[in-house]
Amino acid sequence: MDNKQFPQQEEDSLRPNAAAEDMSPVIEELTFQEETPEIQELSFEQVQETKAETAEPILMEPVSIEEPPIQMEALIPEAPAEEVLSQELPEEAIFEETAPLPQPSEVPSKEPAQESLPAIEPLPDISLEDTLLQQLIAEETPELDARILEEVTRIQQEEEPALQGPSDQEFQVHDKEFDELLQAPATPEAPTPPPRQVNKGRPKRKKGEGLLGIPNILVTFVWLALIVMIGVTAGRMLWVCAADVLAFGREDKVVTVTIYEADTMEDIVDKLHKNGLIRYKSLFQFYADISDAEEDIKPGIYDLNTRYDYHALVNFMSPRSSREVITLTIPEGYTCRQIFALLEENRICTAQDIAAYAADGELNDYWFLEGVERGTETCLEGYLFPDTYEFYKNSTPREALQRMLNNFEIKFDEEMRAQLDALNADLTGDYTVREITIVASLIEKESAAPSESPKVAGVIYNRLFNWGSNPAYLNIDASIVYALDGKADLTREDLQMDHPYNTYTNIGLTPGPISNPGLSSLKAALNPESHNYYYYVLNPATGMHQFSTTNEEHNAYVRQFAEAE
Repeated sequence: MDNKQFPQQEEDSLRPNAAAEDMSPVIEELTFQEETPEIQELSFEQVQETKAETAEPILMEPVSIEEPPIQMEALIPEAPAEEVLSQELPEEAIFEETAPLPQPSEVPSKEPAQESLPAIEPLPDISLEDTLLQQLIAEETPELDARILEEVTRIQQEEEPALQGPSDQEFQVHDKEFDELLQAPATPEAPTPPPRQVNKGRPKRKKGEGLLGIPNILVTFVWLALIVMIGVTAGRMLWVCAADVLAFGREDKVVTVTIYEADTMEDIVDKLHKNGLIRYKSLFQFYADISDAEEDIKPGIYDLNTRYDYHALVNFMSPRSSREVITLTIPEGYTCRQIFALLEENRICTAQDIAAYAADGELNDYWFLEGVERGTETCLEGYLFPDTYEFYKNSTPREALQRMLNNFEIKFDEEMRAQLDALNADLTGDYTVREITIVASLIEKESAAPSESPKVAGVIYNRLFNWGSNPAYLNIDASIVYALDGKADLTREDLQMDHPYNTYTNIGLTPGPISNPGLSSLKAALNPESHNYYYYVLNPATGMHQFSTTNEEHNAYVRQFAEAE
């Protein structure tokens, strides 16, 4: 059955409070003094009659609930209730069909009565067992004793002070705390962001006005002025750039510009600007980038006119512009440094570039360079054959060097190789082409004329192989001049300096050639004159050398030529 037929308020009113629980032993003792009547057995007709009588709707009278509620269950005898419940009646029927107990009216109430509960609708189809149970509870429930009610009232009055509210003193304390809270400083609130301005839309312009209220005619005039200024400025810039690119208004002047292998495009632009060939470096750099001028410009020495435009400057600094042929004679006995300077002077290539390439540049595989250590600018000394050449202007260092090396390979032919083998047989030596080149370089520097070169070669070989017990000091001044990089006026201190090329202090040949000998000197080194001379001195009167066998004879010639001066 639905429990909602009994409101929750009425069910709570039936629960005992603390005072009622304290009185439960007294009530139980009074209740059990009476005997519980026995339940009589009824026939079927009696049950039907009883069922018909109880079918009328049961209305519950309004009950006033008092605080605290009295435990009504304690007023019911326990023994009869247990006997009734032992008759296997449904628990739901016992709870739902129980008739309301009468509320004693003698108990005084100090609190206002609560609202009366609404009448409960008649329960449909109440069973016989439920009816009997209700009658039994109604008949056997004794009336409350007045003494019990007085005891309950006394207990409630004793507990009332505990239920009273706070005293006046407590209210004063709470009021003081509340005043302190009101006087406390307010907690600072976080600053609220300024309200966002709402765009109310673009204000309407007045007729005849433009931006910011300026008249339209004035705005038009300002725009026209700006356009004219921008146009004039742009036109002037274009004219200036065009004048530099096309070389307008330049003077007619020729300048020399040297471009090296190690120069970058920035270095080339700086040289052109420094020599007055361009005005704006960034503009020429831009032109070079879009025209690939860096690929066209090659190292060399160029004569450029200041009236050349950008295209002409790039064209004249490239080999394809004009392959001008230059005829150049390299004198016999020139050193590598002298040859490099001569090539730069004649616009063949720069001395810096060709010296660097001679040290580490890639060359053809020449047989006579076997055993030669590269790494210095003079490592090719003795093999740059002196002759008359035709070079292209602004040639590469490789082209210039290989022209001279190829000529040496041609001149030192198979016949000269056979002569080298014959010389080694006569001198019981083991000379290679390198030693022959060193001897030829010494001959080239010591001989006053090609006619006396074989005789000078004989003196060198006599000192090296036929001087008896004397140490093989060659005492050649030209080797010291080479060591001192061309110093002509030698002193006694120079003759005694510690240097590998000093033939006054070192026995034998120099470590390398001291010049680039010509063909006559090479042939004299392979075919020396046979004689017994060991000394020679230059005769200023004739310009030729005077040869002698002994040191005394040699010293006499020296004094004689000195007195003649």
